[in-house]
Amino acid sequence: MSPRPAPRSRCTSPRAVVRVAVLGALGVGLVLSGCSRSEDEAEAAPSPSGFDVPDGVTLTDPGSTLDVGDEGTVVLDLGDGAASAVTVTVEKVRRGSIKDFRFFTLDEKSRDATPYYVNATVRNDGPAGLGGSSLPLLAHADDDVVYPASELVGRFRPCPSSALPKRFLAGASADLCFIYLLPRGTSLRSVDLQPGDAASAVRWRPKG
Repeated sequence: MSPRPAPRSRCTSPRAVVRVAVLGALGVGLVLSGCSRSEDEAEAAPSPSGFDVPDGVTLTDPGSTLDVGDEGTVVLDLGDGAASAVTVTVEKVRRGSIKDFRFFTLDEKSRDATPYYVNATVRNDGPAGLGGSSLPLLAHADDDVVYPASELVGRFRPCPSSALPKRFLAGASADLCFIYLLPRGTSLRSVDLQPGDAASAVRWRPKG
């Protein structure tokens, strides 16, 4: 893991935390929490001071709405002068079934949740290495709350790990899959790549 967490959205009151225990030898922890959006108060995050966008790279305007399959490019600032441009493509958004977790012991709230799986490709456009960092890709629900991806330890066939490789230098690419558990009565509005405050987000809206 990176010693510095990825930027998070501005929070008002976090939602309940749901922890899921697994049956058998596989260890897992799923965390479901949400943060209210504050777009009217947030300011678009500019590129870090002194950051030079690599040749041939064009940053996507903050607040842009993209179609699934389109590329979006932002700057991830890890602090201490470590920053890199990344290009993300949300390739597919799938609504799962809680039956996918039939080998897990679920509490009442998690049994009522709706899982969404988001497949994305990530390219490090440089200049810094991003190994072990977390990609700030969030699920934006129709109740205007954003949810971070749930973290799994072990193999989960419907959606493999969302972790970037431990070694992820400039020019490297990775295929990732993100798991989101949205509370009962909500659905996915968009998938938001949010490198700073809410106004900095680039959004992919799934069809249908």
